[in-house]
Amino acid sequence: MEGTHVVVIGGTSGIGLAIARGALREGAQVTIGARGAVRLSKTAAELGPAASTGILDVTDESSVRNFFENKEGIDYLALCPGTQPMGSIYDIKADDVLRCLSTKLVGQLLCVRHAAPRMNRHGAIVLLAGSSGFRPVMGMSVSGAANAGVAAAGRTLALELAPIRVNVLVPGMIATPGSFHVPHHGRSALHDSAACLTPLGRIGSPEDVATEVLHLFRSPYTTGLVHFVDGGALL
Repeated sequence: MEGTHVVVIGGTSGIGLAIARGALREGAQVTIGARGAVRLSKTAAELGPAASTGILDVTDESSVRNFFENKEGIDYLALCPGTQPMGSIYDIKADDVLRCLSTKLVGQLLCVRHAAPRMNRHGAIVLLAGSSGFRPVMGMSVSGAANAGVAAAGRTLALELAPIRVNVLVPGMIATPGSFHVPHHGRSALHDSAACLTPLGRIGSPEDVATEVLHLFRSPYTTGLVHFVDGGALL
């Protein structure tokens, strides 16, 4: 990936940060977009001069437009925003429903809208969905709807944006800050139970997912794929 320009949205922690680190190791110039100025500053200090950062709120189209405005020549785009509201359809707040859909689904679409015109003709986009869109999980009907929507959107975008390649990655249980909505005392039990459901006998790491994102960036004849990185859990 020497000499390429990689943009990672949601790149200050977890999977997004792992993608940024992996791209930098392979010689890419990386730009990270996220909402939090403090976390962006810390990430920039950690990654060094080959990485630049910018404020971006994927739920605000003007913010998305401003972020991408002067970023010509993008080769690869990874989209990792998202929230995972928990609760039954009777209990979950309407604001949480809208926030999830706005961040996970609409936010990724807005990023594609404003990034694609600035991408190189043979570039690639990877959208991140989640396994709740493909295996029902109690209390995650909203996240499931958003994740299934990302997968459907990605396949259509592969047609609309060709020859830019568009693929969707679906991680299983990954040890990231995004899973920290689970209280600490219950997190180990959750991870252990998830590991028992996979043929590989473990949950994933952000680096496991980043490896597949970089592979899809480099794969010149792969587009419209919904690709699972879950240790075989969906089996």
